[in-house]
Amino acid sequence: MSKRKRTILSQTEIDAILFGSTSSEDEISSEDDDWPKLDSGNDSSVITDKDEIDTETEEDADDIDQSHQSIAIEEDGKGADKDRKISWTTAIDNSKIEVKSPNFCSGPVHNLPTGSDPSEYFKLFFTNSMCETVRVNTNKYAEYIQEKKNITHSKWKPVEFVEEIWNFLSVMLIMSIAHLPKMSDYWASNPMLGNDMIKRTMTRDRFMEILRYFHLSNREEEKNPQDEGYNIMQKLDPFMKDLKLNFLKHFSPYRELSIDEALIKYKGRLGIVQYMPMKPAKRGIKVWMLCDSRLGYVYNFEPYCGKKDNVPHSEKGLGYDVIRFLCSCLKSTGHHIFFDRFFSSVLLMRDLLNAGQYSTGTIMLNRKYLPENIKEFKLKTAGESKCFQCIETPNLTCTIWKDKKEIALVSTANTYTIESTKRRIGGNVTSIPCPQTIRQYNKFMGGVDLADQKRQYYDVARKSYKWWFYMYRFLINTAVNNAHIIYTLTNMPNLKRPMNLYTFKMGLIASLIKNLRPSIATSTRIISHKHERVKIQRRKRVCRHCSSLKIKTLGNHAVESTWICQACKVCLCINCFEPYHNQRNLFQQLNAQ
Repeated sequence: MSKRKRTILSQTEIDAILFGSTSSEDEISSEDDDWPKLDSGNDSSVITDKDEIDTETEEDADDIDQSHQSIAIEEDGKGADKDRKISWTTAIDNSKIEVKSPNFCSGPVHNLPTGSDPSEYFKLFFTNSMCETVRVNTNKYAEYIQEKKNITHSKWKPVEFVEEIWNFLSVMLIMSIAHLPKMSDYWASNPMLGNDMIKRTMTRDRFMEILRYFHLSNREEEKNPQDEGYNIMQKLDPFMKDLKLNFLKHFSPYRELSIDEALIKYKGRLGIVQYMPMKPAKRGIKVWMLCDSRLGYVYNFEPYCGKKDNVPHSEKGLGYDVIRFLCSCLKSTGHHIFFDRFFSSVLLMRDLLNAGQYSTGTIMLNRKYLPENIKEFKLKTAGESKCFQCIETPNLTCTIWKDKKEIALVSTANTYTIESTKRRIGGNVTSIPCPQTIRQYNKFMGGVDLADQKRQYYDVARKSYKWWFYMYRFLINTAVNNAHIIYTLTNMPNLKRPMNLYTFKMGLIASLIKNLRPSIATSTRIISHKHERVKIQRRKRVCRHCSSLKIKTLGNHAVESTWICQACKVCLCINCFEPYHNQRNLFQQLNAQ
């Protein structure tokens, strides 16, 4: 094998390669970048057209500054391959790190007046037109199934009014708050199980029939798995697309955003199920999410379906493609995006910065284009740190910090500033040095985790044979949480205390339910003629039944009434009169036995 000829460079040529050149031949080109450039004149990266550079000769090696390293980046462009230089230095110059202040407005975007019902905020995302589409598709799917199987369900009647779909959704929301072992228990005659509100909203048979044929998409337009262009998310896509557009439309995100994956628990047989042992669910459907770091508002999301999902794939890796796809919806520049080491890369940080977005993320030390000797720095004591700065892009820094183990981060938005953080060492709480980048990452990385936490509080979760129903429940839970955030931000100046998610959900259910069925006549359930309602003339008193169930008003106050039972001498709401006495009778019968 013939030896490759080595080219010996002069000191002037070496300095030009390491520290940049003003010649037109060495200026960076942005033709191959996928991201638009805001300030192309400030980019000082270097391109070299040399086939190979060898600086291993003894006479030149002594003159090269050992604090600088240069690494070639090879990218595939439309024309010939080009080599780009990324040079690192340990001589940090914070004055070269420029972070522009955001110049965009953040917060809710809608025309609802202050004090509107929770359902009005929920319908910003799940609109009446979307509900009408669900009604039509449910009726079409019922006709399709009955024609296909040549059967007729005598109990099934088409859904004629959109209010019935809202009532169906309200029943599901009630089930998310009051959990029972079986779905039929909500209609049980046993007062310890049966839910009077659900009984008055919809009969059991009607709920089960709508649940059987419930459908989000047009069945006539769906393709079979063997057909060309088949999409595994086709049953959800129309509904999911409208929901995502409404998430983007009615909220302008704040500066700090975080990107991570969420896992929807599902253990069935499905090709897109992922196994993630570090997640609480461990098995399920993975969803990429872009969330507000402070509020947990889900601004954008995309289910992971392998190579056939909506994320455009490139040769730069899945993490790069996901970040680029999720951030493409951002209308303003100047956001600071946080993500973990699955997504982080030097190329991603550089391209985000060129697009006007700042970023911070943990990174694995074996990633390409990091300083070559970065693994050689062994930090011995907790709080010790080391930082590298990119010469061509001064905003790009790589910081290593020693906690219990070494942690590496790359950032384009932070100077190398040492602060302090508290750690427990040997049973004592002590302060140790900590770079600003680490503290900021710990503060703003948890947006997706916060959204997951809120979604688990009152999860609309029931077992189903349809895998896509798990995704539908995820969408409903996310819409409820986003509506709660919009409601809180809109009414915050007029609320003494922000309304919690439980109270918001109770108000949402009450305002969604339409045309309640009359309750069973009290005359058939009253124990004795002595138990009669009597209106009191003095001030209201707390309802005994609501108090025992810990039911409160939207303002988080106790429910009061002006009615009392003449025999029991307890104050009760009109709707609480019958269930209170039925429960009281049941307890008396059990004690008698």
